[in-house]
Amino acid sequence: MQKPHLRFRAMLAGLIASVVVALAAWPAAAQSAVPTYQELYRPQFHFTPGEHWMNDPNGLVYYQGEYHMFYQWNPLGDVWGNISWGHAISRDLVHWTELGLAISYDAKETIFSGSVVVDKDNTSGFGTKENPPMVAIYSSAALPTFAQSQALAYSLDRGRTWTKYAGNPVLDNPDPDFRDPKVFWYEPTQRWIMPVALSLQRKIQFYSSPNLKDWTLEGEFGPAGATAGVYEVPNLIPLPVQGKASTEPKWLLIVNINPGARGGGSAAQFFVGDFDGHRFTAEDVQPYTPPGGDVLADFEGPNYGAWSVTGTAFGTGPAHGPTPGQRPIAQFQGSGFVNSRQPDDAAQGTLTSPTFRITHDFINFLIAGSDLPKLAGLPGEATINLLVGGHVVRSASGFGDEWLDWKSWNVSHLRGRSARIQIVDHATTGHILVDQITLADEAAKSGSDRARWVDWGHDFYASITFDNVPNDRQLLVGWMNNWQYGSLIPTSPWRSTQSEPRDLSLRKIGGKVELVQQPARELTKLHTLPVYRLRHRTITGTRSLLGPGSHGQALDIQTTFDSGSPARFGLKVFVGNGQQTVIGYNTRTEEVYVDRTHSGDVSFHPQFASVSHAPLRLPRSGRLKLRVLVDHSSVEVFADKGQRVITDQVFPSASSDGVQLFAQGGTATVRSLRMWQMESIWWPGTVR
Repeated sequence: MQKPHLRFRAMLAGLIASVVVALAAWPAAAQSAVPTYQELYRPQFHFTPGEHWMNDPNGLVYYQGEYHMFYQWNPLGDVWGNISWGHAISRDLVHWTELGLAISYDAKETIFSGSVVVDKDNTSGFGTKENPPMVAIYSSAALPTFAQSQALAYSLDRGRTWTKYAGNPVLDNPDPDFRDPKVFWYEPTQRWIMPVALSLQRKIQFYSSPNLKDWTLEGEFGPAGATAGVYEVPNLIPLPVQGKASTEPKWLLIVNINPGARGGGSAAQFFVGDFDGHRFTAEDVQPYTPPGGDVLADFEGPNYGAWSVTGTAFGTGPAHGPTPGQRPIAQFQGSGFVNSRQPDDAAQGTLTSPTFRITHDFINFLIAGSDLPKLAGLPGEATINLLVGGHVVRSASGFGDEWLDWKSWNVSHLRGRSARIQIVDHATTGHILVDQITLADEAAKSGSDRARWVDWGHDFYASITFDNVPNDRQLLVGWMNNWQYGSLIPTSPWRSTQSEPRDLSLRKIGGKVELVQQPARELTKLHTLPVYRLRHRTITGTRSLLGPGSHGQALDIQTTFDSGSPARFGLKVFVGNGQQTVIGYNTRTEEVYVDRTHSGDVSFHPQFASVSHAPLRLPRSGRLKLRVLVDHSSVEVFADKGQRVITDQVFPSASSDGVQLFAQGGTATVRSLRMWQMESIWWPGTVR
């Protein structure tokens, strides 16, 4: 993801002005205080830039004994802007040294996301076979429009300096939202392959090239999976399915989306399938047919009929397309739908149905538009509400974009009651789209509910793998933040963190191919002794860990529970001062979860205080294995040997460092627990 809210192109004039000002101010602005790396919330074993804004990891590549991490970086400030590539390297995948600005924005372009390859055979001609070039393939966002095309830069000195190719761009498209190339070498056809996103169209295109300069379209994939948000940062890798007797070759396609994630905002989904050098074919991707039922409103008439209208937002009848300045609208049924952006986002009003009787267990509807639920402190709202007895008993908002998707209300306990539906737009900067309101016996499922997620937390996005790692090892890194609130998190003088690198594999579990992730094994280099241990402890209620090594804000916790009889069990970290981050398992819903509602500072955004859920059925033994990485302002939870992962940011007080075990409504057993304090990764020296 390159920048928040690309749909608001009216913002671009202001961003362009800030780029011009920043260019003029570069020498003065670049002089700033040296970070201490001991600031409140500063992670001690995750990579963060010393200062300023960071988002997507870019150009992850291994070359001549060094892991290179480039990343979207604002060299002049702590919010998105002036986007360039920052650069850090590691010789052990654990300790990182910043090398500063790698590929800079200028008066003509900003440098959006992309990848780096080692052109070993010098197919590009930028180097020699004796000194092959590192080649960066990035999305050039042309000023002043930010229209994107694909461009090259190359380095002949191990990534220390970069030269932009004079023949840029090497690949363009009439669609200006065309970005995030992740290039790799495909041996069977002896060609480079570039997956790249047509973001607004929810498509991934695949191009091939013999030399990184001349590209041919081979095929495309999508829309599929979760489509409520734009497609970004594709990543296609070979990954065999590990079995008892053999390894079945498969391909993993990761597609990041924003917004429209299961928990709101941005996230990464994946598909498993086959790639033949031309096209990717996903397994088990079928068109979705929602449950049938009695249609309350399909908005196909010339007007709203018996529905009553107030204000100007809904016009005089259903819409049949976008209003001026609105992004393309998709996935409505028929030709008409509700659109409260009439004539623009400033319009407000209500649209209210006549009274009807609830005769089924569910009300399903298609919805899109602003993600503005009715929450205390939010200045406006754009929602669809169910009114019973004049009171709002259900409410829902859009996913944050213009592609409609299904949502559902369970109204089984309201059967037989009289009700009305009211569609509300009281937002000065948002709108809502609605279609096909239906009474049904089953709940409709959104694309988000049907998708397969790389990470089930709120803070894992723009994830890509390292290229050229020995032994075909696949290491994944994601941006540990969320466009929903990323520019507001309370850190300084930096903003944003990258996840720990994760080893990827595919395994067949319960007859289904699952993505399995584990922290890179190199992380154990940071373990300090002695290890804190527990074995065979019965837990009822809440129990604090006591003694040397029993608390901290930089921890690696590995534990196994026998679930026993409780409704919920697990552990709590960052405990103290009335704060806690809960990592647990719900035996009724069969979900592992992270609850950050009382995790510390949650005041900076009304949707930050939240709970992340991931479905996970325990084996017959009832045993749950957890590995939890705790690092000052984040938790990464790997459940059941990495079959489910949840990554969430938290912002506790510096003294909230307790660890507790808990079991609610019964008794659980901790079969084993090991916990290590983690060393800091920050080296004071300079790597050249």
